[in-house]
Amino acid sequence: MDRRTPITSGRRYTWLPALALAAVAVAGCSSSGGGSTAASAPPSTVGTATAPGTGTAPGTPNSPAATTPAAPPSATPTPTPTTATTPAGTGKRPADACTLLTSPQVVAAVGTAGPFRGTHPDKVDGKEVWGCTWGSPQSYVHIRETSPTVLAGLRTNPEYTLTPLPGVGEEAYLVKRKDGFRPEVYFVSSGHLYSVEVVKDRSPDDEVNAPAEAAAASGLALALSKLV
Repeated sequence: MDRRTPITSGRRYTWLPALALAAVAVAGCSSSGGGSTAASAPPSTVGTATAPGTGTAPGTPNSPAATTPAAPPSATPTPTPTTATTPAGTGKRPADACTLLTSPQVVAAVGTAGPFRGTHPDKVDGKEVWGCTWGSPQSYVHIRETSPTVLAGLRTNPEYTLTPLPGVGEEAYLVKRKDGFRPEVYFVSSGHLYSVEVVKDRSPDDEVNAPAEAAAASGLALALSKLV
């Protein structure tokens, strides 16, 4: 005999709704409680800026500065050589003085049509004299090496006036007679004394050309002092 209470057709199962509500309540408690992973996760730091004064200091083991290889030391710059002062003369003057000037240069100096070809001076005491003369008996340019005693004698001779020419050789003077006739330039270069003379027109009245001759001789002496 079955002693279980028979379920009549008109009885409602009132315990099913109560069980469903209890399950919902349990689920709600678990989602709002402190043990939830989603609720306890820290906020994302992606895209957030670090406040000034915070974060990893430069040079610490984890900073970019510490992990970036150091730049190689720059090469020591090559010192620029200091330009030495060039002496007035080269100390290597040409063996042939007639190679120093061209015919057009002589034409410009004397103001007379050329062409002019250089000739060497006569020997003195049987010795060759370093020098050259370009021109004709009436108009010419002349350069020659001479003795230092010549300039010393001109300094003490009252018939001549000596005007210094700065920048020409190591020492230079425009030498004129008292009457202004036949000016010459004497200059020292590389320890040698030279005389430079320009004659525009050799005639009884050629003293009128003295100012132009003095200017021409001074200009040529400046150029020649850099070549001997």
